[in-house]
Amino acid sequence: MKDAKAIATALKEFRRNNRFVLQKAGARAAVEGMIRSSIPNYKELYGKPRLHAAVFVADQIIDEKTALYFAIETELVDQVLGEIQQALTEMEERGMQLKIEIKEKASGDEDDDEKLLFKTLRVTEGLVKVLVNRSVRPEFNMKKRAARNYLKRLQTVAGPELSTLKLATDIALSIGGAAVTQKDIVDPYAAAWWTKGVVDESILKAIADAESREEEAARAAAAEEEAANTEDDSEAEEAGEGDEDAKDEKE
Repeated sequence: MKDAKAIATALKEFRRNNRFVLQKAGARAAVEGMIRSSIPNYKELYGKPRLHAAVFVADQIIDEKTALYFAIETELVDQVLGEIQQALTEMEERGMQLKIEIKEKASGDEDDDEKLLFKTLRVTEGLVKVLVNRSVRPEFNMKKRAARNYLKRLQTVAGPELSTLKLATDIALSIGGAAVTQKDIVDPYAAAWWTKGVVDESILKAIADAESREEEAARAAAAEEEAANTEDDSEAEEAGEGDEDAKDEKE
């Protein structure tokens, strides 16, 4: 991780120099270098170290101070999302619960695993939005000087591919559920003018299936709670009748 942080720091230093323009080859070398140096390469790798590393790399792509936004290729974003997905699979295989309750504001009571999963969801959302924002050509709505500076640095306008959306959807469904995935991943993608609001059927089906499973689980939990409450009421009623019988015998 030390080398990955050094690369991220170097990118930010270069970004401060107005004459420096990060090329696609440089962005690729930086991202691949961060992945290679930060993701442990063990024979038996528990997913959490892999996830910490992938989230760190994703953070650098999202951070405008690194200038990766201007030159990162979609293929590399997919590679980072793939590392996140693999890490979550490894964690789930070891029995870790991935689904978390999404709150508007952290309470401070979250454990480290919950904080990591929440950050994973946020960087996944951020990676999709970086690609979507770049692909809709925001410079057209900028003032001339800002547009010139933006275009001076811009090396690619490539947006998210179907592979990107599938990876992000799978990650978000694992952690946040159907509603969060629709709102934070699919809706921003569908809002891009070039998609014309069309989302691949496989993505929509994955969300619909997840929503059905969540509703079924909620119904099962409600039924279980109702059964437990009924049992408690029955026990309380029996205890009350027992007290009455004991009182009658005493009299």
